[in-house]
Amino acid sequence: MSSVSERIKELLQRHIIVKDAAIGTSLIGSRRDILPELISISEPERVEAMYEASIKAGATIITTNTFLADPLSLASCGVPNSTDEVVTAALAAARKALKKSGKEVFIAGSIGPSTRNISLAIDLTEDQLRDSYRTLIEALNREGVDIFLVESITDVRNAEIAAELCREIAPEKPIIFSATLSKITGLLASGRPVEKCVEDVAKYEPLAIGFNCSQGVKSVVDNIELLTRFTEICTYAAPSAGIPDAKGRYPESVKKHTETLRTAAERGLLSIVGGCCGTTAEYTRSVAQMARHYKPRK
Repeated sequence: MSSVSERIKELLQRHIIVKDAAIGTSLIGSRRDILPELISISEPERVEAMYEASIKAGATIITTNTFLADPLSLASCGVPNSTDEVVTAALAAARKALKKSGKEVFIAGSIGPSTRNISLAIDLTEDQLRDSYRTLIEALNREGVDIFLVESITDVRNAEIAAELCREIAPEKPIIFSATLSKITGLLASGRPVEKCVEDVAKYEPLAIGFNCSQGVKSVVDNIELLTRFTEICTYAAPSAGIPDAKGRYPESVKKHTETLRTAAERGLLSIVGGCCGTTAEYTRSVAQMARHYKPRK
């Protein structure tokens, strides 16, 4: 077990760990003419400032701006930049913010679902997807992330391939698995039951399993409760601020977000908690202030 895994588990004996809020929507809002990952290259000071605000708000884990930085995703988005270029810029911004803070903060390398789902694509092989994920994971490892965050899982096979590579490339580094949910409690966005998803990923001995984004905070809390019936692994909750309207406005306030998460904290369901689309450092601050009053799930 790595020193990072040991330290995080030590912290989880004492308190809920807070992760940062959204990366993409914090940087570009509702814009669709630019990929958030490219902001690390074009405006690194903005990314650094975002991390500084998150750490100041109480985040102990910050997430790299690499959600769609695998080669297949970059190509499908028409981006000429390489994965190495995107990852190097993303980690540089995160490290600068971390150094300025002087605090104990862990960097989670974001590994998104890719724009290509292996279970649906008829023109994609597992080897091609594996090569794409390998490029991203090797770059994240080389640049020194502390944790691998396999997030927004819809196709579990994509997640399994990513996890296999994480274990091959850096077996000592902890993995967090986070899936997106359907509108029906107990089902992932792909329709796979939560219980089966736990079975799928438990063999990789993750640090935590949970959910991000989805239909908002209540959806994530309801499914975290369900998740705890099937596993004793630490939980991960990073809900969005709801479903945005046509103008890209998210409906769930800081207060609603925090108070709904509080209901889970009161029942001892939370281990690692943060935010996804529509959330900001303001959400992080509120959640961090709430979380310090409750013991984590053990």
